[in-house]
Formats: sequence, structure tokens, C-alpha cells
Amino acid sequence: MTMAPETNGPRRVLSQDEIDALMAQIDKGQQLAGHFPDADALDRARRILTGEITLDEAYAEIDAKLYE
Repeated sequence: MTMAPETNGPRRVLSQDEIDALMAQIDKGQQLAGHFPDADALDRARRILTGEITLDEAYAEIDAKLYE
């Protein structure tokens, strides 16, 4: 089963406290999985949470970084 982000309906705006809590969970979850995300990856995750970029834009950034 593949999980896809929900694209229907309005997007709820997160508070700064919610974003901070989610960022801590993302960082710790990655560490527990043996990954250590760099500042670019964490910044990308934060920008997704704030709505600054979409998931597709984040994937495009990753592709550009990998294939530059």
C-alpha cells in the first residue's frame, strides 16, 4: 500500500509550535532510522510544513541537487 499526500480540500495552517514539534519528530525519526539529515533537508521539510513549497517542488529540489 502506497501512502500519497492528501491533495483535496483546504490545507490547514500550522502554528509555529506545531511546526517546531513536527520538525523535532522528523529530525529524531530520521536519527533513529540511522539517517542524519543535513540543514538543506531539514529546511526543505520546514518549507513543506509551512506551505512555502509543495511536495512536488521539494522532489524537484532533491532531483536538482542530485543531478547538478
